[in-house]
Amino acid sequence: MLLHGAFRGFAGGAREVALDAANLGEALEALVHAHPSLAERLRDEHGKLRPHMALFVNEDDARLLGWEDAPLKEGDIVHVIPALSGG
Repeated sequence: MLLHGAFRGFAGGAREVALDAANLGEALEALVHAHPSLAERLRDEHGKLRPHMALFVNEDDARLLGWEDAPLKEGDIVHVIPALSGG
């Protein structure tokens, strides 16, 4: 997984985290296990992924691949990108 923007700060400055997972949901669980301070940044109080976050598997938007059910294979790169807003 590649962490972008502010997410790096919540992962001790890590840019890249290597994980084994069959799908995106498992990868995110493993990421939170490795860096617990990311938990509240990724999921709301009901355990749902925050809608303002962008997740990509390689170059593909994870929403189009099944979101948390998006399958992963060895060598895939998951991008975790916080949303930017403002004017």
